[in-house]
Amino acid sequence: MISRLALRTAMLLGMLLGMLLASAPVVNAQVDPRGAMRTIAMPHFRVHFRPDQEALARRAAFLAESAYAQLSRELAPPSGPVDLLIADNVDASNGYAQVFPTNRVVIYAVPPIALRELRFHDEWLRMVITHEMAHIFQIDRARGAWALGRAVFGRNPLFFPNAFLPSWVKEGLAVHYESKLTGSGRSVSTDFPMIARSAVRDAFVPGPQRWSLSTSQFPGGQTAYAWGSLMMHDAAMQRDGSMRRFVDVTAANVVPFLLSRNSRAAFGVTFDSLFVRMTDSLRRVTAALPGDRAWHTVSANGWYAAAPRWIGNDTLAWSASNGREVSGVYVASVGVNSGAPPLRLAWRNTLDVNSPIPGDDNGAMVFAQSERMDPYVVRSDLYRSRGADRGGETRLTKGARLAQPDVRADGSIVAVQLGADRTRLVRVSATGESIVPITPDVASERWAEPRWSPDGQRIAAVQLLPTGEQRIVVMDVSGDLQLAVAGARGVFASPSFTPDGKRLVWVSDRSGRSQLETAPIAAPGAPVDTMRWREERDDVRVVSSVSSGLFDPSVSPDGKRVSALFYRADGYHVSWAPLDTVGVMARSTWYPAKNTTDLSVPNVAVLGGRAESAVATGYAPLRQLVPRYWMPLVGEGRNGGATYGASTSGVDILGRHAWTASALIQPQLRETDAFASYRYAGLGIQLLDVSAQQEWDGTFRAVSDSGATLGFIARRRRFITGSSTWRVPRVRRSVNATLGAQYELRDFTSDVDSALGAPNSLLRTGTRYGSFFASSSVSTARLGARGISVEEGFTLSGSTAYRWREDDALGSGAWRSIVGARHYLPLNLPGFSRHVIATRATIGVAQESSTTEFSVGGTSGQSAELLPGVVVGDPSRTFSLRGVAPGTQRGIRALAGGVEYRAPLVLFRRLPSPFTLFVDRMSVTLFSDAARAWCPGSLARAENVVCERPGERDGWLASAGAELVVDLAVQYDTPYRLRIGAAAPYVAPRDVSRGGAFYVTLGGYF
Repeated sequence: MISRLALRTAMLLGMLLGMLLASAPVVNAQVDPRGAMRTIAMPHFRVHFRPDQEALARRAAFLAESAYAQLSRELAPPSGPVDLLIADNVDASNGYAQVFPTNRVVIYAVPPIALRELRFHDEWLRMVITHEMAHIFQIDRARGAWALGRAVFGRNPLFFPNAFLPSWVKEGLAVHYESKLTGSGRSVSTDFPMIARSAVRDAFVPGPQRWSLSTSQFPGGQTAYAWGSLMMHDAAMQRDGSMRRFVDVTAANVVPFLLSRNSRAAFGVTFDSLFVRMTDSLRRVTAALPGDRAWHTVSANGWYAAAPRWIGNDTLAWSASNGREVSGVYVASVGVNSGAPPLRLAWRNTLDVNSPIPGDDNGAMVFAQSERMDPYVVRSDLYRSRGADRGGETRLTKGARLAQPDVRADGSIVAVQLGADRTRLVRVSATGESIVPITPDVASERWAEPRWSPDGQRIAAVQLLPTGEQRIVVMDVSGDLQLAVAGARGVFASPSFTPDGKRLVWVSDRSGRSQLETAPIAAPGAPVDTMRWREERDDVRVVSSVSSGLFDPSVSPDGKRVSALFYRADGYHVSWAPLDTVGVMARSTWYPAKNTTDLSVPNVAVLGGRAESAVATGYAPLRQLVPRYWMPLVGEGRNGGATYGASTSGVDILGRHAWTASALIQPQLRETDAFASYRYAGLGIQLLDVSAQQEWDGTFRAVSDSGATLGFIARRRRFITGSSTWRVPRVRRSVNATLGAQYELRDFTSDVDSALGAPNSLLRTGTRYGSFFASSSVSTARLGARGISVEEGFTLSGSTAYRWREDDALGSGAWRSIVGARHYLPLNLPGFSRHVIATRATIGVAQESSTTEFSVGGTSGQSAELLPGVVVGDPSRTFSLRGVAPGTQRGIRALAGGVEYRAPLVLFRRLPSPFTLFVDRMSVTLFSDAARAWCPGSLARAENVVCERPGERDGWLASAGAELVVDLAVQYDTPYRLRIGAAAPYVAPRDVSRGGAFYVTLGGYF
């Protein structure tokens, strides 16, 4: 059982943390809390790592202290040490920062070879640490009333004023410093300017109020990063030291999210004025180029698309997430007048390469996709599809960490193998049983995007050097370098051979935009040419001139066409052009000179020495678990008087240990409601939870046989609960199960001793209850990126509990069980997302001796407490029925079901966002609910607290109505769902009103 106090506290903390941590990217898995960990103590950091990653952790420690020194010259340093965790449980590049309950940074160790917006870096680990530390420096800052609040309440999430800024400001500032302090990164790369130019060219320029992480418009959350970084970079150029003034002004203002006021005070100009200048400047330099017309669109619904590959000379296959469906592989015919929409072949977990198997007439492919190995570990592996007519797929490897495969005619596969701070090329057998390294496993050495030559004797790939330079190279099958074709300090990607094997095609952004380049290559066995690329080879040509950018080129088997992704404001368009008539443009060097930012204060050599000589000790989470804040609570006691209290919590950076505690005291009655919980996650799949709770929950009047009042009795309930939860999550399904027990103690007090009855009465001795409970669920439910609802699959869930009184025999207890099912069917009708038919059914059965009933009625949703005592929304209800009041029926048997039709209405593009409220989209739901609760015959005729009186409110209830569903974001970026509905019963017993109800609530219905 969870008290209202605990629920309210959890809701409040959840909302605050949601706003506070909006800058943290969403990742594919949590940090892995299992296993041995080590810690290095530095002057400003505690670096945590697994024993096999010590070398990487020591380099991270040096880079973190260097970033701290640099940022300290730009912004006010944060308070206290920073915990830095190096994690390698996810095969994806990412990182995030948190300031609550302490300053923390988590870095996922796989380098960003698949994220083109992160490919331009001199030292990726330095770049990501600098970015996340910029978040810490900004969000930790508090001045004025905020600093006073921090002094009184500790690191209470209410007193981080910069956390309330929109993410485009926070991410824009962090991207600005990732580039200013490293000389590389996204502020000086070509990706974000391309996003802005394409928006201007296609007449879809979102204003600052639309730069939300929660937007469903392409390019999604990248909108906040791209436009925010351009804005904050321009703002910082207005005055020396203006970014520090901006952070300090925001940290002192009572209303920190008054952006115009803050930007004028810091930069001397408002963000709105800067936006007008920026867009005017973009319009002057943005126009369609002649080379745009050379490209023929195969598919414009890619939204996010990746790696088009040729199947014969007339068909393309590619991975895509088009927003309407779960990501998958698509095929389409190539031709100017083909016009047929792409055909979706199969589901794909990630947008990696689908490499056709040469000579396979069935259309089989080898591809890489991610899968959860357990709740914490996500690995990328190779799979083979069985072809269009047979369907399905076969897993070739498990936990091998492979990506970007390419298949040779004999079935041999070349792929990238991922690792902590490194990638290498490997050769994989057709069955996946053999994996042989091609390039050495060297720290900081990275390879990407390998492709076989047509004769299968050579491999083209991208080599990313530790200097920040990238180059296109050709090697033999043993990994010996034959030719360095082209390279520079820029982004080089996606080499592809022409069918005769004498020429390479790739993309490079050295011209300022990602354009197609080509060069002849030497015959197999020719001497290695490692120097000419540094001197700009004369035979390298830039052979495209598009206004935005081209990506992932591939040459058709006949050598006449080249396919690529053409970036537009609405997504990546899968396109093709004649290989030799694309249009040549002149080369130019766009990137700035290599970064020479001063890393003194303290001396770099001193930092490096400290990082190397620091003693690695065992991981000690206690320092992180000490309470750092308290949250004041105000409630209402059982006599109507006010109660006062506080709550606090703690969790370590691994999430291995987590605890919460809260208490409310009624001063007049000297009664305390309290709650404490602890979770241990160090076992991995299994979570262990324990909690203790006390609550005073009512006052009862004791009467004599004659009806005279003897006194008033108060009841105190105490609970001790323990549970174990097992989780088996996968990308396409999940299974969860919980088993637990609870012990409840009930005691009674009275203002008149005689009201408690005889010495051996239950009111004097109290009562004790024991219970066991179990629950489980299995789900395959899923939705597209712009889905208005879960739209495919099903969910099955069940729970049961057995409860008995301690002074009775165990067999006199009572059990109750609930089983539910939900199913979702997508409809491919017009709209920005698919339409959905959703159905649900729930059954509840309790033993006749049960003292708790099932309740029918009310709206189900999600409740949130904005402030202590201020609750909005509705709780989740098992047997809800919209249009009738909660508790309209009760009994120990219950049935409920419903059907909904959900349809998209509008995806907003330019709607203003007043009061920091971002409105993303609207949909409509038409529904019908039905439910009934009752007691079996003999129990219904008896006097029983869990049953209605015979004949009262007996029979089925059914209602119908409609809801307007609004998906929005509070504080610009924290998503919520608002449902505005009306419903009325059309079947109901005579004593139930059919007047219906209008309601506003939060969260989805089911």
